Amino acid sequence: LTSVDQSTDTCTNNFATFNPLFNYYAQATFSEGNLQVITNNSVNNLTPLVSTMGVSTGKWYCEMKYVATTGGDFPRVGVCSKVANRGTNQSLQADVDDHAYNGYEGNYLNNGGSVSYGASYTTGDILGIALDLDNGYIYFSKNGTFQNSGVPTSGATGTGGKSVTTGKEYFFACSDIAYTLSHTLQANFGSPPHSISSGNSDANGHGNFEYAVPSGYFSLCSKNLAEFG
Repeated sequence: LTSVDQSTDTCTNNFATFNPLFNYYAQATFSEGNLQVITNNSVNNLTPLVSTMGVSTGKWYCEMKYVATTGGDFPRVGVCSKVANRGTNQSLQADVDDHAYNGYEGNYLNNGGSVSYGASYTTGDILGIALDLDNGYIYFSKNGTFQNSGVPTSGATGTGGKSVTTGKEYFFACSDIAYTLSHTLQANFGSPPHSISSGNSDANGHGNFEYAVPSGYFSLCSKNLAEFG
């Protein structure tokens, strides 16, 4: 087996994966240790596919690699609160809060709204998500460059970040915004399902990421969750 085919989980520390039990309408096929999802182009893909671990405090970082598409760059990556079915349209159920970075336009999406944000992305790109629940901001990067001139380490000023509501539990997530297309995405919560060319861990020495983890942010694993989540 290559290193890509091995998990770095141990009996004392486990990294998050996608949650295969949350798969409304059979909208996705899970593989690679539940770190890869292929969305189903015959069903509605608006409901987010989420991480097995949620967080309500602290600062967290993950990467998602856009691997393949049947045509058209319509995935989105981000976070959502309160794991719930989004349904068959753009409306959200009560108390659900989602924040996403859209591949097709590079827009920022929040609860059905869309505003200009950053560069579009396509297959082969790696998207970073930095979630600061101490100050209430989220930042997105493309291949190591934070969009909207974002500075995840800016703290309470939230330079280039988008506001999130503190006090809620959030899950890292991805989904489609196109009904007829299929996309393949891989999540790296610290134990990547794909080859890493550089290798970067968080300040606690956990995780293996393609790009540098912003100072003060941590990978989504049980040891970090016990300390910061």
